[in-house]
Amino acid sequence: MKLSYIINALEAYAPRALQEKWDNTGLQVGLPAGTECTGVLICVDVTPEVVSEAVRRGCNLIVSHHPLIFKGLKSLTGRTFAEITAYEAVRAGVAIYSSHTALDSTRGGVSYAMARKLGATPLKVLSPVEIRSCNVTVICPRKDADDVRLALFELNAGQPMLAANSEFSDAAPKVSAQQPSGTESDVNAWNYERYDDPVPSFQLIHTPLTRISATINGIPASAIRSALAGLPSASDLRIDITEETAFDPGIGLGIIAEFPEAITMAQLTERLHKAFGTPAIRANDAAADGSAMVQKIAMCGGSGGEFIGAAAAAGAQAYISADIRYHDFADNRQGMAIFDIGHYESETCSKDVIYDVLSKKFSNFAVDYAECDANPVKYL
Repeated sequence: MKLSYIINALEAYAPRALQEKWDNTGLQVGLPAGTECTGVLICVDVTPEVVSEAVRRGCNLIVSHHPLIFKGLKSLTGRTFAEITAYEAVRAGVAIYSSHTALDSTRGGVSYAMARKLGATPLKVLSPVEIRSCNVTVICPRKDADDVRLALFELNAGQPMLAANSEFSDAAPKVSAQQPSGTESDVNAWNYERYDDPVPSFQLIHTPLTRISATINGIPASAIRSALAGLPSASDLRIDITEETAFDPGIGLGIIAEFPEAITMAQLTERLHKAFGTPAIRANDAAADGSAMVQKIAMCGGSGGEFIGAAAAAGAQAYISADIRYHDFADNRQGMAIFDIGHYESETCSKDVIYDVLSKKFSNFAVDYAECDANPVKYL
């Protein structure tokens, strides 16, 4: 199994275009093109211990939730934890791919998985992501169609084309003394070439053309044009790009979900301990009222304090996340219950999402959880 196939499957499920602007989703440490993947090890955080475990278990790809590298490394001297880990991975021939906020925001991602662990049904996304996309149409000679398709496919991070290809008819246009122009249907499948004869004349040359359409997410039109301009047939391409911005109610950070029947806050607290394995939960006064009833909840994996207001506005009776600030608790003593279950605990289900994506796509391939993956926060 090619390593590139594994990465394409991950990015088809959680496209890099969904990552937050500050994030570094994607390939952190790569291997030569065409490398065979010998196995995948899944973790939340990449550490030197995880790299050693990957080597011991014969895996040359680590897929983590948190990126190993948030900012560009200026050296590999071993002065920082990230440098040590990256150096060990390169030395051992182990690739590292991180999904992070792309997996947080994709449909069926981390927050969806949190809801399933609690036995709740997802209703809608808490904070929908603005999706920027380009609808691209390229008219090219049929012989160059494969090059154009490949260029668009690579830009689209492995996602399938959203519009089918269609070829022009071969009907002959009127002969003209000028280069053909106008709409696509006017051009059809003919080119004109002029010869320097004593008497100027034109010869009609039959050149079958193909129209290729695709929707590219998260890539600006200028980058798409630059990629196509690098093709050998660039001068023969006719490119039309329209940019769109939209919100998808199923894609974004956090989720609103609902239990089949109302339960008490005490029962919700018990479910949180059992589902996420957290030994301690920080909560506000409303969450501490064990007899209060709750049915509609909101949740966000990782640091989700910024969405407390959105959860309350959506009518949630309880909000579950991590890294909640003191003043967020102080300002919300009553009303909606707030549970801070811990950052690592809230994102452990990211491993289950990654495992499900890869094991279903490659049923006979070695995908497993890192045994040494552990919460860096200790409860004393």
